[in-house]
Amino acid sequence: MVYIPAWISNVLLLITCYLAGFQHVKLRRPNPIKNIQFFMMAFSLAMILVIALYNRVNPWLSWAFFAVAVCSLGLMIRQHRMLPPMRPYE
Repeated sequence: MVYIPAWISNVLLLITCYLAGFQHVKLRRPNPIKNIQFFMMAFSLAMILVIALYNRVNPWLSWAFFAVAVCSLGLMIRQHRMLPPMRPYE
């Protein structure tokens, strides 16, 4: 069983949090708390804490945390591609 270090999953989740925050600021929705970007920011920060605490318990957990980090990053990249284009005067 190959153990995946915690810093790899944490870096992916930090990138996810950054992309979600950028989208959250860019979209400016009327209710800023009830959208996927806010949820992903909170989720990725919570997962960083969980990974820091529980990653050393079981090697299978490191794979599960890595899979969650890759899937959340993939979702935020997909959401980022769906952003409206920037206006030329911005």
